[in-house]
Amino acid sequence: MVNYIDRYFLSVPQMEGDMASNKNAKVTASTFLKTGDHETRIEKIHLDAGQEKIRLSCSKGNEISAQLNLLSESELLELLYQAIQSGVLPRNFIGKLRERIEI
Repeated sequence: MVNYIDRYFLSVPQMEGDMASNKNAKVTASTFLKTGDHETRIEKIHLDAGQEKIRLSCSKGNEISAQLNLLSESELLELLYQAIQSGVLPRNFIGKLRERIEI
């Protein structure tokens, strides 16, 4: 499910791409889910060119992980819920998802 969301709905900036060329990129909204000693964060990033992108990141302690954390379905749902509530994802995100998968 994470791959589906990442591929079709979220544009994840890469450090060598979007974020590296946007010196003034700012996090405009953020939320996280703590699972054990890991944290999965989802953020809305405002780039120099006026674009907004979504970044997923994971950490263990104070170290950023190159891999996404493994989340259960209920943990993923909670993270998406928090992302909508905190403004990282728009309120119509679920409607867009529903249209894509024709529920």
